[in-house]
Amino acid sequence: MGAERVLQAALAVVAVAAPSIARAEDVAIIDVGPTDSGQARARIAAALTGAGLKPLAGNGVDDALAGVDVTPDAQQLATAMAEAQRAFGALDCAATTTAAQQAIGIASARQAAGLAVPDLSRAWTYVLLCADRAGDTRTAMRASAQLRLAGGSTDVPADIAAKYPEVDALLDRETYPLDIGADTAGATVWVDGELVGPAPAHVILHAGDHVIAAAVGDRRGFATGSVVKSQTQLVIATTKQRGPYPAVAAKIASYHGSAPSPADIAQILTSVHARVAIVRHSDSIEAWGHAGRAEPVIRLGGEDGAGSLDDLDHISKLVAERVTAWNDHAPDPDRELLTESNTSGRFQRDKSVEKEPAKWWVYGAIGGAAAIAIGALYLSETSTTSQRIEVHVP
Repeated sequence: MGAERVLQAALAVVAVAAPSIARAEDVAIIDVGPTDSGQARARIAAALTGAGLKPLAGNGVDDALAGVDVTPDAQQLATAMAEAQRAFGALDCAATTTAAQQAIGIASARQAAGLAVPDLSRAWTYVLLCADRAGDTRTAMRASAQLRLAGGSTDVPADIAAKYPEVDALLDRETYPLDIGADTAGATVWVDGELVGPAPAHVILHAGDHVIAAAVGDRRGFATGSVVKSQTQLVIATTKQRGPYPAVAAKIASYHGSAPSPADIAQILTSVHARVAIVRHSDSIEAWGHAGRAEPVIRLGGEDGAGSLDDLDHISKLVAERVTAWNDHAPDPDRELLTESNTSGRFQRDKSVEKEPAKWWVYGAIGGAAAIAIGALYLSETSTTSQRIEVHVP
């Protein structure tokens, strides 16, 4: 082994002794509420990032950790609404109406599943305003009626709303019978924002456009179009809508603002493949985690790992320090060391470790041993093969 190898060995000894830089550890932000439009989560994420950590996000996991199961149709609805808003701002009413109608169908299916659909009124607002601009009275009247059914909108100017009052616009219009079924047993049918009942359902529809939706469990679908005399049956095709973390979202939503137990936190961390979590309930936050699955989940830093949102920077730094210690395989400051008993041969907690800090000469001996080891390696290389050096460390 040459001098270069001796230098490499010396650097290896120094590397073992020196602490490593904490990698960008994924930290789960468990937000049990109350709902604040994600403001607390954003603050926590910013503090974690500032401490060199990585807020766990992507593929719906961040929403699931806040109790929200982001399903594929929720993402499609958000995309359609964003396009409708963009097109409306660009004064492109053709594109606005197309995107809004798509959003209305998706939202109607979610409504049939019993989900909140605040986007439904916004979508009908876009349709109404564009129809009014184009002088399409029939579409504007229908949009106005659907908007009232959806709860109204403050985005419609009063003078435009007054042009389309609540009147029976269906008088003297043809009606058609329609039997509505679904490809999944037990589905509930909705027509134009109103509950019809379980499928199969028999309805009488007036001529014109309609939105028909059906849902059962996490399966839902919709159909839009105008009824015709020749079509007397319609089967709604449903699609299973589940996010990637439905169990996590359901569990966190069930807490209703209460802090989860350590056992539940451990289960959540396993589900999302993370070691550390910041748990937020109301204005309080707590840091929880473990070095690995073999270790129990504990509150990091004890009382020091709990506080308010104003303590985010301090708690984020505490988490970063723990992650660094775990990655360096250093003693975990949150866990008591174990020592072997002379009598039983079993491991017991060594209370003396907590009371007496190591003497300065212990560290000196360790450093001296490293220096002697390096010197021994060098002498061994430069001597004859018959030379032997033994190092005895006190």
